[in-house]
Amino acid sequence: MTGAETATLLKVGVAIIQRVAPSGIALIKSWFKGKEVFIVGQKRAGKTTFIDYLQYGLFDDEKETFKTLDITPSARFNVKMGRDSALELSIKRVVDVPGQIGPSAHADLAFERRPHGIIIFTDLTSPIKGGPDRAAAAWLLEFCKRLEARWRAKGRKSNRIKTVILVLNKMDKVDPKRGELRKKDFRKILDAELREARGQMIEEIAIMPCVLVTNPDGTKAVDSMIAHLAKALTK
Repeated sequence: MTGAETATLLKVGVAIIQRVAPSGIALIKSWFKGKEVFIVGQKRAGKTTFIDYLQYGLFDDEKETFKTLDITPSARFNVKMGRDSALELSIKRVVDVPGQIGPSAHADLAFERRPHGIIIFTDLTSPIKGGPDRAAAAWLLEFCKRLEARWRAKGRKSNRIKTVILVLNKMDKVDPKRGELRKKDFRKILDAELREARGQMIEEIAIMPCVLVTNPDGTKAVDSMIAHLAKALTK
């Protein structure tokens, strides 16, 4: 995909997203070409809400959500986007991990499952300082150190990772300056701590703002994130 095509997709195409349950030949292909995506991050940071939107297109007003209690894999589905559905991502499963088990447990699960993509959710409204159970930077640091240690011991050869996305969720609830400062702090952690854990990645880890409730910009931010995921996993 050329730079011009990518720009067009992000400007006018990402809003055209279809979710399709594969059947027939498409279902057979999904067994071999389908990608596994792991969703990790702080508790109450929007992981399950994102999966609902990715799989079903559900997007709603802000409301209290149920706590995820168990590791929850999705069914197989395809995401098509862009004009004439030019970009299609076959999802074997998306795995939702409960936030309350902590960053080291998230890293261990991500290492053991060897997904093709990892999406890390952070909550911009969480404290700047504190332990990993509360503060986003501390959570990310512990997760990255643990994941890197596991892959350094194993070696990169069997690492299937093609993309890692760090999500700055609840951007609508904080001052933009706070978001930018957090982004710089997170970038330092990612660049310093993740090397072997990047697997097959060539591009740098994307840090993307997100709002997962009804807002003036609609689904623009989350659609851009899904487009980035799809492009990385279909290369």
